[in-house]
Amino acid sequence: MSNVLIIDDDRDILRLLEFALNRAGHDVIIASDGQQGLAELEARKPDLIVADIMMPNMTGYDFCKQVRASSGASDIPIIIFSARFQPVDKQTALQAGATDYLPKSISPDALVKRIEELLPAAPAAVDHKSIGFFSLRGGTGVTSLAVNAAIALAITQKAKTAVVDLAPLGGHAALLLGLRPTSSVGQVLSKNHMLTLDAISPHFIEHQSGIHLLASPLRFEERLAAQSSSLDQLDTVLRPGYRFTIFDLPCSALEPQTASFFQQLDPIVVIMSPDVPALQSTALVLQCLARLGVADDKIRLVVNQVTSQNGLPVETIQKAVKRPVSAKIPFEADMIKAVNSGKPLLLSSPKSAGAAAIARLVSILLN
Repeated sequence: MSNVLIIDDDRDILRLLEFALNRAGHDVIIASDGQQGLAELEARKPDLIVADIMMPNMTGYDFCKQVRASSGASDIPIIIFSARFQPVDKQTALQAGATDYLPKSISPDALVKRIEELLPAAPAAVDHKSIGFFSLRGGTGVTSLAVNAAIALAITQKAKTAVVDLAPLGGHAALLLGLRPTSSVGQVLSKNHMLTLDAISPHFIEHQSGIHLLASPLRFEERLAAQSSSLDQLDTVLRPGYRFTIFDLPCSALEPQTASFFQQLDPIVVIMSPDVPALQSTALVLQCLARLGVADDKIRLVVNQVTSQNGLPVETIQKAVKRPVSAKIPFEADMIKAVNSGKPLLLSSPKSAGAAAIARLVSILLN
């Protein structure tokens, strides 16, 4: 909805245009002459102005000149709407600063259409995503994929991206990034007060890729409890500061107490290796997420080939769990090298098949 200022000394015209604009969903500000229009402009700053030429005290041309001379209103679109239709009238109006010149002979609907064409586009809403990476079985590469996906998001989307390692103790996200954090998410959640972005920010450590890491606890005293009710609040507080928040979730996080937190995530990336034990674990994960109230369309199943040996075919996996596989990450020999060097695959081997597959996964997560 936009605010449109209409300036005309003809009350019938004012009523007609007010009705047409209200019907189209716009708010209308009315003024009967240029002086009153300038006062309304200063008080309420409309999104667009429609003004007549011939009015008491001030012509539409003079009104345009005064508006354009104002630093706070110089960019507001102005439509001169007049019964005068000679080419010289239009030329004079445009020279005075009008955006367009329309004759009063056109229909109100045509005027509304032109108004809507000239209205500034509303700012796009920030489409934040909190993405969870999860597996019930260890060794499936959850942290590696979470960290590399975060880097891909930060680079391709040019957006602030956070990684939160929620391992109860000794998570590996910092190691994979080659970082040595001096603070942890355990310290953040142990505070006995409401979380704020300003309070959390000093606990993040920035990686050269631009992502910010909130590391897992490295001391027993700071270990996390899976049922922490602060997880919901942590996610909510981080949303205004980051376009993307990646949560590296431990298997212990899948508890009834964390149901609301899991429901906030969108999407949840369930990672499995292509083998029978992982197939069983994944089937259980899907059942548990359903019990926790997680919408089915928020879940993305990803098969990660963590060994060079052949695994179960994707078709077999999909049939067993009764849901499609969103992405398959091929075995990548350079992944071990990346882990041991503290330089993620997306940066150390950006042209590898594994890096390309992770980039495709990120594209899927954005849809």
